[in-house]
Formats: sequence, C-alpha cells, structure tokens
Amino acid sequence: MKMKRTSRREFFKKAALGATSLIILRNSQSVWSYQANEKLNIACVGTGGHGWANLMAVSSENIVALCDVDEKYAAQSYQRYPDVPKFADFRQMLDKMHNQIDAIVVTTPDHTHAVISVAAMKLGKHVFCEKPLTRTVYEARVMRETAVKRKVITQMGNQGSATESLRRAVELAWAGVIGEIREAHV
Repeated sequence: MKMKRTSRREFFKKAALGATSLIILRNSQSVWSYQANEKLNIACVGTGGHGWANLMAVSSENIVALCDVDEKYAAQSYQRYPDVPKFADFRQMLDKMHNQIDAIVVTTPDHTHAVISVAAMKLGKHVFCEKPLTRTVYEARVMRETAVKRKVITQMGNQGSATESLRRAVELAWAGVIGEIREAHV
C-alpha cells in the first residue's frame, strides 16, 4: 500500500488543530453529542513565537481572549485579532473572561505551564499545553488530579515525536529495509 506524502508543515498544522480543537470538548460526555458545526471559545496564553503557531492551529474556532506578558512579542497575534480582548496577566483574563472560555492553549515559558493550566482547569476549562507539561512530578500529579476532579480534557503538545524524519525512519524500519532490528536508541 502506497502512503500519501504529507509535508512537515501540513502535518504539524493538522496535528495541532486535532490536538487543540477536536479533543478539547465542553465536557467529557460531549464526545458523543458534540455538534459538528459548533465552535469552541478558546483563549490563548502566550501568543508570540510558537504561541503564534498554536493560535493559527485553532484559528478556525472562536478566539475570545489573548494573553501575553510581552505586547511587542505578541504583536502579530494582536494585529490578527484586533477586536479580541488582550491581557498581560492570565489571572486577570480568567477572572474577567472565564464565563466565555471553553478551553485555553498554554504556550508560555516552561516554568509557568502548570500554574496556568491548573488555574484554568479549576474553572472547568479544557487545556492544551505545550511541553514540558510540568517542571516536577508533584506538578504533574496536581494537574492530573485537577483534570480528573474537574472532568476536563487536557493534552500536551509533543510535536518532536511526530516529525517527518522520525516518521519516515519508523516506516523504513517497519518495512524491513534495514533488516531485523534487535535494539533501537532514539
């Protein structure tokens, strides 16, 4: 069976869209009844740099709030959504907008991921968070417990294991091109 080639850019676009907009639902039971044409209200925390890519991945949804501590770094995002409320502090965004947000995308510096994600989950918001999800095992446990308690869906972005080159190497290995593999180090 011949596989259709997908560019790296297209793969990331589809993966990010799937991870953020198809998996994040209003509640875990809605996976069985979610309206196909209903859009999610998404807030993005960290919208410069890689945050821009995540924002574009969910741009087919309703973007209801943007948050970044660096207005200059977030300028591209802010220009793209001039009428969307903007915040420098995620706590103020959640305080003011929580009733209008279904899910948040967290693309901030690593040490802030757990704090922002847990704050959102405590308000019943679904979360897509970039890697690393947390700094410590304790933070990971708190996130898991909060997600279970609040019945929200969470997802960590981990595009590194989905690169075109790694996928191609796996395909070649599965096809037996290099013979029997006894051990692999990745």
